[in-house]
This record gives sequence, structure tokens and C-alpha cells, in this order.
Amino acid sequence: MTRFMKRTVTLELGSKTYKFETGDPQDEVDETITELKSIFESHAQEVEKYGYERSFLMMLLNFTRENINLKRQISDLTQKVEKQGKRFGN
Repeated sequence: MTRFMKRTVTLELGSKTYKFETGDPQDEVDETITELKSIFESHAQEVEKYGYERSFLMMLLNFTRENINLKRQISDLTQKVEKQGKRFGN
């Protein structure tokens, strides 16, 4: 595993600028920022209406819910694969 030096990354969302440190590969950082900006822009009306803090909370809640659902789907698929393997004698 390659280690990357920590560096400061600047993220602009709307009229706000945020800085964070990461050691993740640049391509992963770029992909994450691009996706986050896209999601943020799709919620521009909510940000304008409710403000940044509440909008970020809603985005975080949505991400968390999606993550929980994905974990369940992976677990279900893993169980199905294991069941199929036992069925075929593996």
C-alpha cells in the first residue's frame, strides 16, 4: 500500500470555502469532491431556504441512510452466495 503525504485540500460549496487534510490519493479526492459538489448543487434551493447547516445535516442523514442500505444489500448478497455455495457443495 502506498502512503500519501497529508495535504490540505480546499473545497468550495456555494459561497463557503472549507479546508481539510487528507492523505488519500488525488484521484479519489477529486472524485469525492466532484460528487459532493454535484449533490450540493442539486440541493441549492434547500440551502437557500434552510441554510448551510441544516442542508448539510440533511445530506449527512441521506448519506448515512444510503450507507446502511448498501451494507444490508451486501450482507444479503453475501448470504445468498454462501447459501448457493453450500447448495453446490462448495
